[in-house]
Amino acid sequence: MEYVFGNTGSKKTLKTKGDSHTDLIGFHQLRRDYDDQTIIDEFRILKKIKTAEDSEGNCYDWYEIDSHYRITDKFTPNREAIEGGIADTQDAICEVSEELEQRIADIEDALCELEI
Repeated sequence: MEYVFGNTGSKKTLKTKGDSHTDLIGFHQLRRDYDDQTIIDEFRILKKIKTAEDSEGNCYDWYEIDSHYRITDKFTPNREAIEGGIADTQDAICEVSEELEQRIADIEDALCELEI
């Protein structure tokens, strides 16, 4: 099923396209997952405006909607890559910290030898 959100004048609309007609009522949540993001649309169906079919057998339905809210989540699909980058950064910081501690210890030893 395909969903297309739009506007007709001052009214918000939803068009559906699929193998069969839809009969939507009430509140709905539509989730679409892509490689780079997840889009969640929440909306309320007010009424069916129109229905049609084309020569290829596709069924179309148009609805008037309100209370439409869209959430775009670009973090979750990239979570592993982001967390991997964080882990790599933490490892690099630990290595630098260990090297710094060794340098400080070497400097302290050198200073102790100078005092003799």
